[in-house]
Amino acid sequence: MTLFVWLAGLALLSGPTVANTPFDHSAWDRVLKAHVNPSGEVDYRAIKADRKDLDRYSGQLGGASPENHPELFPARADQFAYWINAYNAFVTRGVADRYPTHSVRDLGPLLGFFRREEYIAGGRKMSLSSLENVILRKKFADPRVHFSIVCASLGCPMLAREAFTGVNLEQLLDRQARRFINQRRNVKVDAATNTVRLSKIFDWYTVDFVGSKGKQALVDYIRRYASPETRRALDALKQPRIRFYDYDWSINDPGSRSRSSNPLEREAGRVSQ
Repeated sequence: MTLFVWLAGLALLSGPTVANTPFDHSAWDRVLKAHVNPSGEVDYRAIKADRKDLDRYSGQLGGASPENHPELFPARADQFAYWINAYNAFVTRGVADRYPTHSVRDLGPLLGFFRREEYIAGGRKMSLSSLENVILRKKFADPRVHFSIVCASLGCPMLAREAFTGVNLEQLLDRQARRFINQRRNVKVDAATNTVRLSKIFDWYTVDFVGSKGKQALVDYIRRYASPETRRALDALKQPRIRFYDYDWSINDPGSRSRSSNPLEREAGRVSQ
């Protein structure tokens, strides 16, 4: 399958006008609009049954990237959008290939799904871990990426229902940040105990959000995207304690939030409808 989609990608890119044609994310956009619901849940079963658009997009990714076809990605935003979409599409493909499953942790030992499985982008093999840590985090160094790449788990952000492009990148990154931060499953202010409870993502990637300032500084970062109500609640605290939720590795398929034992996940599913 990997060789097939890579060769298909080369065929798609072999026309004489490739240098003048921007990279086309429309096949991935169709997958998202057709198979991601308002709660960010992904219908992997339906994708597995009808793979045409996902296979087409995988072929495009395999044939071209900002590394081997820079002419298709003239702006930094075009490059960043490509790699975000690539991560999400590769995760979706990897899960759909093995669906049904209860968790991505079941797809390989020691998170092997992210570290050992390889995908092709622009003719080069890479793991999801290297795509995230070497390209997305190191090269682009924008913490909003953590609200936009989705590891097929309930603890992740909700998958956007449209593809990133160079044109919509900033707007969509901000939208995803606001969406994530304004869900109580990710940010909850407890005035009674002077505590702010945060998604585990803020714990794992503290340095991306606030550098070396420490976890207390996460509150200042969150204020940028918080609703007025949440900002007022944060402002009323004095040197709050920072605590982190356990990460939920349950697969993010339809109905997963309503089935979750976590009441905040069930709440997120209702609010997003």
